[in-house]
Amino acid sequence: MKNFRKMAILLLLAVAGFYACSEGERFGISSDDTTPPAPPVFDSVQRLPGGARFFYKIPDDEDLISIEASFTSETTGKVIKSAVSLYAKSLELWGFADTTEHVVQLYAVDRAGNKSSNAVNVPPVKPLEPAFTKVAESLTVKPAFAALMLDWENDLQQNISIYVDLSYSLNGSPRSVRQAISSRKRVDRQFIKDLDIPATEPVKVQVTVADAYGNESKAYDMGTLNVMRDSMLNKKLWTLPVPGTEIGVDSLGRAVYMSNGSMGMGKNECIIDGILENDGVNIAINVAEFNGTWNVEKMVDGVPTLIDVNNRPPYNAFNVLVDLGAYYEISRITTHQKWTYAYPWECKLDNHGWFYEYSNVQIYRVYWLDGDKDTGVWRLINEVFIEKPTDMSELEMMLQGIKGDEAFMYPDDPKYTPRTRYFRYEAIERFRRDYASPGLLSEITLFGRKAQVQTP
Repeated sequence: MKNFRKMAILLLLAVAGFYACSEGERFGISSDDTTPPAPPVFDSVQRLPGGARFFYKIPDDEDLISIEASFTSETTGKVIKSAVSLYAKSLELWGFADTTEHVVQLYAVDRAGNKSSNAVNVPPVKPLEPAFTKVAESLTVKPAFAALMLDWENDLQQNISIYVDLSYSLNGSPRSVRQAISSRKRVDRQFIKDLDIPATEPVKVQVTVADAYGNESKAYDMGTLNVMRDSMLNKKLWTLPVPGTEIGVDSLGRAVYMSNGSMGMGKNECIIDGILENDGVNIAINVAEFNGTWNVEKMVDGVPTLIDVNNRPPYNAFNVLVDLGAYYEISRITTHQKWTYAYPWECKLDNHGWFYEYSNVQIYRVYWLDGDKDTGVWRLINEVFIEKPTDMSELEMMLQGIKGDEAFMYPDDPKYTPRTRYFRYEAIERFRRDYASPGLLSEITLFGRKAQVQTP
């Protein structure tokens, strides 16, 4: 009985192996099948921006594997292809550089790699305007502080590259610089930063937009711009009020107080001491824990409201009120997050640690005080949302966190604030988004210039 069972199993394995080999020979790429499949039967075409969608009927061929389309780009001379499985009802082909007529080949492919003849009756295709030219036409460039600000729209969210060519003179010598920016966001804003160009030196700007298929727009002349200049404010002049000290009122006429971050590992003064927690020094103390007890509120539909989520303590909006020591016009802010927990051995250089995670501040507001500290009114400048990087490696995210997150006071139209002596930073929400507390912070750095008209 056992011998019979063994023989039956061996026989089944042999038969299965035979058919497997037969199927492999029948459908393998290296098989002897040299007969091309019948071509697909063209039905209709739908115009797309920079592309086309083809509808067809598949041929009756038992080893058919895919339907493919291709055309030769007049811009690059390359053949651009697209393929779908035999089960797809349509095929999309992208990469057309303009809206003129293009000749497209539509064919079937079998498992042996044979292609059908090119006898398919596909009329010339006239695509709609491609994404890269639409992006180029929507793009604007504005001067910013030590930077240029670029805005554009990309409705199709296709991968595009923007090449920015700058021409200017530096110390009497002509300079030409090209920088590249990549994106696929529907609406995007990016900066060319760290431009060491005097504000008096005009910069000629040209932009070119390219897509992933090698197509490139014409060079668009964006005019001649002047980069705006500012400088880091001197923190040695700054002072912080004692927690609970009232300075000014909000837009509703209610008093605003300095919050208490000097709890646990936190100390208020560490926020402006110029020492970054993420440099491996003073890891345990150079951070403020935002557990303020004077502003326990969150803005809901513009109204400050006490919140208790899942029976946790109320949300604590944390205010840092800074006496700048003199009157300034503020241009931008850089915030530094907490990198590690509390002990040096928890600092791992091979990952981004706490950056863009956990209890670090993700949403904050900035204000300037209109008037003196006793009767002045706090004016909202901007609400900043720090995006967590999604296209960076662990190392790149760590380096970005160490560099800090920069925000302009007026991001849509970079300029200085009105003159003020008092600045307010209000932490609203942390990355964890649990409303338990607004988060942790390592350092605040401000940029700007001395007020043009000083007040005694």
